[in-house]
Amino acid sequence: MLSGCSSDGETDTAKAEDDSTKTEQTAENGEGQKRPEKRADPVPVQVASVTRGPIAATLAFNSTLETESTVDLYPQVAGQVEELLVEEGDHVKAGDPLVRIDEREWRVDADEARVNLDQQTAEFERTQSLFERNLINQQEFENAKFQLEQMRLRYDRARIRLDHATVRAPFDGVVSERDVQVGARVGNSTRLFSLVSLQDMVARVFVPGRYLPIVAPGQLATITSDFLPDQEFEAWVKRISPVIDPQSGTFKVTVGVKNPDNTIVPGLFVRAAITTEERPAALLAPKRAIVYDGGDQFIFTVKDGLAKRLPLDAGFETADIIEIRSGLEEGDPVIILGQTGLKDEAPVKVVNPDLLPAGEQVAETQTSEESAEES
Repeated sequence: MLSGCSSDGETDTAKAEDDSTKTEQTAENGEGQKRPEKRADPVPVQVASVTRGPIAATLAFNSTLETESTVDLYPQVAGQVEELLVEEGDHVKAGDPLVRIDEREWRVDADEARVNLDQQTAEFERTQSLFERNLINQQEFENAKFQLEQMRLRYDRARIRLDHATVRAPFDGVVSERDVQVGARVGNSTRLFSLVSLQDMVARVFVPGRYLPIVAPGQLATITSDFLPDQEFEAWVKRISPVIDPQSGTFKVTVGVKNPDNTIVPGLFVRAAITTEERPAALLAPKRAIVYDGGDQFIFTVKDGLAKRLPLDAGFETADIIEIRSGLEEGDPVIILGQTGLKDEAPVKVVNPDLLPAGEQVAETQTSEESAEES
């Protein structure tokens, strides 16, 4: 019995010592303390720098190109078409021959008028000689002079008719329609061609009346078309109608279009953008940086490895860039990729850190030592 009691006491004492040792080891190892929370992994993002440059306010409208120089050509003399020199789609210069009408009859008339003029000129020279010798009176001399002038006018008229047997282009342009055939007899009422000028192109747009005070003649504009991608044509405000249509509430603006290479043609569907104001040194950011939250717009920048969400104070904008009026400075980074769903103050890892300002920290992923300590 005494032996049994002694054994139980030794067992309890050994157990207590073992528990005390484990407690000390636990305290030494730091076990039992609260684990630190695991840090969130940085979100990879791509940034772009805020730059300073020109931007303009524009008014853009859809329209169809027209030409202000379109003419239908008719012959000045009647006759049979002898030769066609151009076809639809041909580019012509002012004075180029387009069609020739049989000119034999008109050439005979011109030759006859020339012969009569030569005869009358010789007759007048004899009359003048007699008048200078006082062999004829003033009245006879004046009659001879009048007859000579009549013959000269008849010859000039015959020459003009002969010239009109060849129909020529009145200006540089393109033959849009041909309505005549070789061998056909034509008269003054027979349409031969339609000719359009590609150097007098316009786009007529209808602008809301509230913009009447800010649209002025001479303002620059640009013309683009989906049919001619990656091409932009210079234009300007050519005319402004001062009358506002009471039904539509708009006024007509005629935009002149430069077409030095004859690239654009009448009937082309285009978009005309009129520049109403320019800012040569605005702060600019890519529109890809904009984040929409309900009806509000935000933009993310990066500071000390964290995303900072800023309300967007936007100014002028184009298809690709937007003006930043406050909150950022030139050279500041804005997130253009990876900002969808990003939270304010979230850690980020910039995949193109070369665009970050000098001294800006870059968030890194956890090191192996940090991971081992947390484990």
